[in-house]
Amino acid sequence: MQSNERRKRAAERSAAVEGVAAYLADEDGDVHNITEAAVREDAMMAALNLTALAAVAVTALAEATGRTPFEALRSIDGGER
Repeated sequence: MQSNERRKRAAERSAAVEGVAAYLADEDGDVHNITEAAVREDAMMAALNLTALAAVAVTALAEATGRTPFEALRSIDGGER
């Protein structure tokens, strides 16, 4: 992968992190602006970056709680039984 392509991917990942941070801080306007810009730039990559970010968070939750990632994911979704 070329250097400029790596920088673009890093910026796209960073936008996903910024969007989640704004969501956690309850900054709706920022969430909208960050997400809109990322989707306008490359919608598929924005979706993939958010999915990857969620997977990292679920894996961290699983490790912290002694569950498998699938168990942790089900607990977030309310599917814990």
